[in-house]
Amino acid sequence: MNNAPRAIVLSFIIIISFINPVSATVEMTDLFSDFTTSDVTVHSDNDLRGKAVFELLYSGDLVESHEIDVNVKAGEKLEKVIIWREKPRHDYYTVRVSLYEGNTMVTNISNYIAYGTVTLPKFQVVDFSPSNSGVLLLLRSFNPTVTDIKIELLDNNDIVYSKTSEDMSITASSELKLGWPFLLSDKKNYVVRAKIYSHRLNAPALINTYIAGFSATEEVEILPADVTVDEYGASVTIRGKSQVPFDGSIHVTARNRETNSKESYTQQLEDILTSGKESTAGIVWKGMPAGNYDILIEAVNRENNTLDKYETVLRIPEYQVTNTTLPGKSAPGFEGIFIMAIVILVSRRIKGA
Repeated sequence: MNNAPRAIVLSFIIIISFINPVSATVEMTDLFSDFTTSDVTVHSDNDLRGKAVFELLYSGDLVESHEIDVNVKAGEKLEKVIIWREKPRHDYYTVRVSLYEGNTMVTNISNYIAYGTVTLPKFQVVDFSPSNSGVLLLLRSFNPTVTDIKIELLDNNDIVYSKTSEDMSITASSELKLGWPFLLSDKKNYVVRAKIYSHRLNAPALINTYIAGFSATEEVEILPADVTVDEYGASVTIRGKSQVPFDGSIHVTARNRETNSKESYTQQLEDILTSGKESTAGIVWKGMPAGNYDILIEAVNRENNTLDKYETVLRIPEYQVTNTTLPGKSAPGFEGIFIMAIVILVSRRIKGA
């Protein structure tokens, strides 16, 4: 073959490769949905900024839709979660998730979900209580079963924390407790999802999800057994009950029951408290007079809000002071007066003589 035709063919291939470069792989996998939540995993070879549209369909008609932002870094996987608002009215639905970059749909994925007896688990969720310190999940079994339980902390549509307890046997009442191993943001609203996988023989696990929310706040408690109040002062121990850090103080008010006068004392805690951590602060009374007092102890945060309080009473006794006479010059006593009288009497007789 002539070199000229070869060069032309090679140039053509190079030009075509520039015109039609190999497109980056963008895919969505692991689509899950029940009638509480839905989630999908997005993967892209290149950075991708776009949106994902979750749609719930019945017989081709749109029942509910959620649009959320998606920002995927090259080579990483990103899981997105939405919470359905509508209540199911039919037995079967279709869930479809479409991924867009700009106005262009890059890819989509769909799946069928069922509602009713086919999705009923062998247990009942008796209590699902997330809080500032962690989460409590209490299950009651209808029939003995084995489950994997995944607890997820959601921040909007992102999973910021996930912990799975595998092969939990549920025979009667079973309890799962989990503490947050990280700090929470004050006054931020969080949603917790429990994703429970019920094991089934010769069949995929049956998955059910449950959600509950809480607002993260500072939370502490004054320990009554560790409060000491006497005529010298007060000692108070406070325990943290939240993963929102507490950087506060104790405030003590003493009100005299007879005079209604008040004395106030404040002491900053040495430690910043989180769940389970304790700190003790002490206060010394400054010249508080004898009397009976109502004592109010408050745990106060930086915004001067009282998070917990404890009340007790105190009696400061009035001690008797003993007066003693020190040796030194003193006025003449009976003995001195008697001698002086004799001297005067004698002098008068001498003058009369």
